[in-house]
Amino acid sequence: MTIYVAEIKGRAIAAFDVMTSLDAEHFVRDRSLRDDLMTLMTDDRPIWDGLADIDVRQALSHEEAKWRKSRAEAIRYGNIEPDDNAWVVFLVALADPGRCGRNKVTRRPAFRNQ
Repeated sequence: MTIYVAEIKGRAIAAFDVMTSLDAEHFVRDRSLRDDLMTLMTDDRPIWDGLADIDVRQALSHEEAKWRKSRAEAIRYGNIEPDDNAWVVFLVALADPGRCGRNKVTRRPAFRNQ
């Protein structure tokens, strides 16, 4: 299991677990992830503008630690099963959808803001 990070314009956006770097590249090109990145807000704007490159790299130790801590909490609270590695942790602060008048994104219940 390897933790990877999606970066946009040099900013670490999300940490996730996949088997290989090729899998990581496929993950960040997934249409539903890209739709979420254009819908979810940080700093009063969408995380992704739909144009910038989304780069992938192996997570730094502190990013991997955030992913592991968040996943452990999700298991403890019953949000995911222990054998479920499909867990994504946002590394940027997400805007509260209730405060900005946007609908809550529910397609990816495994996403976690850290």
